Amino acid sequence: MTLKAKYAFYSTLIFFLIANPETYKMTQKVLGWLFMVADGGGCPTAPGFFLHTTIFFFVLWGVMLFPRDS
Repeated sequence: MTLKAKYAFYSTLIFFLIANPETYKMTQKVLGWLFMVADGGGCPTAPGFFLHTTIFFFVLWGVMLFPRDS
């Protein structure tokens, strides 16, 4: 697997985990007292979408800080 394919796979997996409706439901259960993250079906609200976009950014940035493979 080439390095570009590896990071594309990592990015896809991270996106799937963070943008998944079940993740929005879980975030709603944890942060629902603070603001509305998602509706009952897992559809994100605007603040929830922004939150998950921010989380995606920082997780992807963290992955890029791992030691680089050759």
